[in-house]
Amino acid sequence: MDYYVINGAELHAEEFVLADDHTAVAIDCTSAETALRIRREPALARSISRDEAAAAFGALPAHLPDRHPLPVAPLVLAEAEPLYRTLFAGRPSAMEALIAAWAMAPSDEPRVAGVARRGNAQWRLRDVGPGVAWAVDLTAPPQVAADLLPEIRATGRRFGLIPVTVERFS
Repeated sequence: MDYYVINGAELHAEEFVLADDHTAVAIDCTSAETALRIRREPALARSISRDEAAAAFGALPAHLPDRHPLPVAPLVLAEAEPLYRTLFAGRPSAMEALIAAWAMAPSDEPRVAGVARRGNAQWRLRDVGPGVAWAVDLTAPPQVAADLLPEIRATGRRFGLIPVTVERFS
C-alpha cells in the first residue's frame, strides 16, 4: 500500500490492482477523486512511508473503499519480449540521485535520462512530457517484470514521482 500526504494535512492511501500480465487495471484507494487529483497536480502530494503515515495520522486504513478503473488494452507491436511502461506524474525531486539509485548509464537517445540493466532485464527513464511526466520502459520476461515493476514504482515514489499506470506493449 502506498501513502501520500495531500497539501500537508490529508492522508491518502492507494494500491495498484494488477492483472495476470502485471499491468495496472485499477487503483484501490481511500478516494478515487484524490487519486485523480494528485495525478493531475503532483505537487499536491508527497509520498511517505507506512511508518511515517502511522506516526502522523494514527490509525491507517485497513480497507480501501474506492476503486478507480484504468483503461486496459495491451498493444501488440511484435512477437518480442514484452515492454512494460510505468507512467509517472511529476518531476523527480533529485534526478541524479534517482539515476544513481537505479545504477543507470547515460544514454544518447533523445529524452532518455539513463539506461539500467539487471540480468536479462533493461529499463530506460524517459521524459514523456517535458515538465509533466516521466516513464520507465522495462523490457523483461514476465516473471522478471513481476519482481522489478514494484521496485520501479517504489523507487520512483521515493524520488517524488507519482505512479499513474503500468501498461504492456508486446
